[in-house]
Amino acid sequence: MDRHDVDWKGYWTAVVTPFTATGELDEGAFARIVEIAVDEGVHGILVNGSTGEWFSQTTDERRRLAEIAVKESAGRVPVVVGVTCTRASDTVELARHAADAGASSIMASPPPMARPTATELHAYYSTVFAATDLPGWLYNFPQDNGHLIGIDEIERLADLPNVVAIKQSAPGTQTLLDTIDRVGDRLVVFGHMLGRLGLALISSGYGGDGHFGSGLLLGRDMPGFFEHAWAGETEQAAAIADRYDALMEVMLGDRVDGYNWAFGGMQPTLKAAMNLLGQPAGYPREPKLPVDDPTALAAIADALRDAGLTVTAPPA
Repeated sequence: MDRHDVDWKGYWTAVVTPFTATGELDEGAFARIVEIAVDEGVHGILVNGSTGEWFSQTTDERRRLAEIAVKESAGRVPVVVGVTCTRASDTVELARHAADAGASSIMASPPPMARPTATELHAYYSTVFAATDLPGWLYNFPQDNGHLIGIDEIERLADLPNVVAIKQSAPGTQTLLDTIDRVGDRLVVFGHMLGRLGLALISSGYGGDGHFGSGLLLGRDMPGFFEHAWAGETEQAAAIADRYDALMEVMLGDRVDGYNWAFGGMQPTLKAAMNLLGQPAGYPREPKLPVDDPTALAAIADALRDAGLTVTAPPA
């Protein structure tokens, strides 16, 4: 199994997990977020990724979200389920559940806090991806879990039977280019493609297949970027890329730690923006804290308006 066995490309949204103000899982809001994403034309959905705050959920909650995402998407777009856990046995359990629930694929990052050697990481992924017949995504996000999968490791892991794709979220343009060069013939490669660099890569045929976005702040323009790029409509795609870059420049700020955003944590800031747009993002769950400073909310609202978006909920 390799990239030729799947048809994955474009803009896939990494959906948030809405919680109530008191920390309960809001299943109804989550179902609406999935429905909104499909209606806006996304090409795929990731549930229980980093954006989805998997780390603050129980195993039962993670199972339930996978089931809701598959049910609500109803086969209209692929659903990939994040199954990352520190223990391989727990990851396997979630992988098998994702398969039983009807997911299209599973995604796993290196086991958090374990700092595995190359041999240990290969054994971990071998165990996880052999647990089901589902195609698997490698997830390289060292800012989140503290372990960088080096390009040589990626190349070895690409040989595992069920590995067909990688979400390359390690920082740096060269990292994405190296990944495309080394494994793009075997793996679907998603990275930071929603930008002028991604447009150039698509237009030139160099490689790179898609982008996992945190949420859907620009609505249908986010999958629209790829559709314009595929159609050779470079001016329209570039205009979307520039709007997105300008918005995210405000949202990200200096990103001193390479992960949290300008006004707070990544997930809380994204949820604050979504709520201002009238999307049912809800609250983060501890240890993440909501962005509730009026000055910060006003700055986010201004950035959204500057991007041509309608703020339907006033900062409070």
